[in-house]
Amino acid sequence: MRIALFSALYPTPKHPKIVGGAEVFARQFAEALVAGGDEVMVVCNSLEGKRESEFVNGVRVEFIPVRNLFPPFQDQKNPAARVLWHVIDDWQSAHPDIGSLLDDFRPDVINSNTINGLTADIWRVARKRKIPTVHTLHDYYLTCPRCSRFHGENSCGIACTALTTGRRRRAKRVDAVVSVSQRTLDIHLQDGLFSGAEQHVVRNVPNPAISFSPRPLPEKPLRIGYLGRFSPEKGVGLLVDAVARQKPGTVTLALAGNVPEDEKARLRALAPDADLDFVGFVSPSEFYATVDVIAIPSIWEEPGALALVDALAAGRPVIGTRFGGIPEVIEHGVTGWIVPPGADGFAKAITALVDDPSRVLAAHENLRNRPGRVFDDVVREYRAIYRSLIPAVAEAT
Repeated sequence: MRIALFSALYPTPKHPKIVGGAEVFARQFAEALVAGGDEVMVVCNSLEGKRESEFVNGVRVEFIPVRNLFPPFQDQKNPAARVLWHVIDDWQSAHPDIGSLLDDFRPDVINSNTINGLTADIWRVARKRKIPTVHTLHDYYLTCPRCSRFHGENSCGIACTALTTGRRRRAKRVDAVVSVSQRTLDIHLQDGLFSGAEQHVVRNVPNPAISFSPRPLPEKPLRIGYLGRFSPEKGVGLLVDAVARQKPGTVTLALAGNVPEDEKARLRALAPDADLDFVGFVSPSEFYATVDVIAIPSIWEEPGALALVDALAAGRPVIGTRFGGIPEVIEHGVTGWIVPPGADGFAKAITALVDDPSRVLAAHENLRNRPGRVFDDVVREYRAIYRSLIPAVAEAT
């Protein structure tokens, strides 16, 4: 098959920027399709405003200039500029080069992922050419300009209709929707999107570089790990608060990632007596080998945390909240623990593990030979979705 993938970001040697797991998935997925014999073109934003092409590991990557006030993912301090950016993004027509690229590549199917800056008008361009379209939900871009349905310190749960009217309307042109969790799909369906499209859930799988790492019965202090962004919706402050409530010397919290100095100071101020270990940027494999338990303290509807599936593959039980797709992956009391969001729930769960570390070992052993899906399964499931659409569209025309 010839497959055109759309992704707001696509990391390459010349343009390595990564913001989240969606673009990591896009690269891994594109290269897996090529390895299986498919021809793949990726269309993504040019953050520098230049029209460029790059060939990486058999994947044709086309960079398209963003026709807006500034590129997506830029830290824009002016709130009026941010609002205007979303208005433009919501109603902007797709860059004309996108149609030309599709005419040249002639894909059998299009699969859009994150499309900030590319705009949802790409679906009109595809429909005009009678190309079946699949959209993968990695976030809440179609119902929320922040993509997270989260504002301030709370999960607002409010679809920002005024700034997403255009993309909601354009979503009617999608032939099939794929979500990384059932919860994320349900939220979109509840908001009236994709009612006429095929609906699928294809959950994330661990990075193939992650393997099971043996860990003996933890001795004090219990070492809890967090790996991810340090934005408010991730709930890191609540996790630090929970650790601060433990008896001195019983818990160490290892925090992995590039953390600004002001954020470090804020977290230390929340728990001046807690043992916080800012380990910086480390590879996930190395990090998981140094901790006993992983925490996912999200207070937003986390669609499908890659850190969660990676941790389980590494043999690390996970303490997570009930938001989004998290409880769809953790088997409570077997491979981890689902707790109420907030410091109280995490504090109680951590105390229970400190008092009885055998629970950590039992969950760790449950993960040792745990059957699981691999990335080849994801590719196979997507190919089946693609093939189901191609004849249906041909018959309709």
